[in-house]
Amino acid sequence: MVRPPKILITGGTGLLGKGMEETAPAGWSIVSVHQRPYSVAGTAAEQTVLDIRDKRDVDALFEAQAFDTVVHAAGIASVDYVEAHYAESLESNLVGTLNIISASRRSGAHLVYVSTNAVFDGDRAPYREGDPLGPVNKYGRIKVECERLVQEALEDFTIVRPILMYGWNHPECRPNPATWILERLRQGRPVEMVDDVFENPLFNLQCGEALWRIVERKPGGIFHLGGAETVNRHQFALRVAKAFSLDPSLVRAVPSSHFPGIAPRPRNTSFATEKMERELGVRPLTLEEGILQMRERSEVKA
Repeated sequence: MVRPPKILITGGTGLLGKGMEETAPAGWSIVSVHQRPYSVAGTAAEQTVLDIRDKRDVDALFEAQAFDTVVHAAGIASVDYVEAHYAESLESNLVGTLNIISASRRSGAHLVYVSTNAVFDGDRAPYREGDPLGPVNKYGRIKVECERLVQEALEDFTIVRPILMYGWNHPECRPNPATWILERLRQGRPVEMVDDVFENPLFNLQCGEALWRIVERKPGGIFHLGGAETVNRHQFALRVAKAFSLDPSLVRAVPSSHFPGIAPRPRNTSFATEKMERELGVRPLTLEEGILQMRERSEVKA
């Protein structure tokens, strides 16, 4: 009997992993690992608690199960947390990624490494896959190094760089910009959003769709995943408020200098998405299309 193909998603309870679960093609078996010992409701994936910094535990997982593909999305991803906790973030990202690289190489699994738009300096948007890297914060520098490790240690890999993602996250997990905005507006609380940082936001289900195309085709190389519209964070919040019939007057535009304690942000890291469209056959959604799809999905299922 032929076994169904199996995929490992590290950091699988995050927004990206949830998007992959909800867009999964029939016949795939999904194993999702996360570090914290909490249970996640409403998931069809096999949930496993694992610290990717522990090489013995990572190796044991790969020895116990045969993975066709590994989507590596785990690691501390809060830009401001990384800036203030650099040593811990190096362990989470660099050490964890090295362990996943090693296990993937020995097992023969195709590794899909999840990087970020933070690898760019924000001065020459829209960015294409081959553009020069130039991170302006510690998180971006860590991700550049992780990309280098993947490229130098493996032959069978694909690097994806999703940009600002939104959608319904698991209630047990940290909110994303859209759900954070919704929570505050529903409570009647003001929302201060910067108007000088630009991205082309990506709906998490579209990210999932693109990742499954990569999983099935194993194209190799680097792919930028983004939406069809470039907006600043203030504009993004106004679109969310409008779609959910919430009070837009609570959304206030502020410059980045209004938050002096945060890590530096690149001004505009929006992506060109031609390669995503051409090689994966995925049309980027407009912001209105993505937020309306989000609104139409029941929060009970999120």
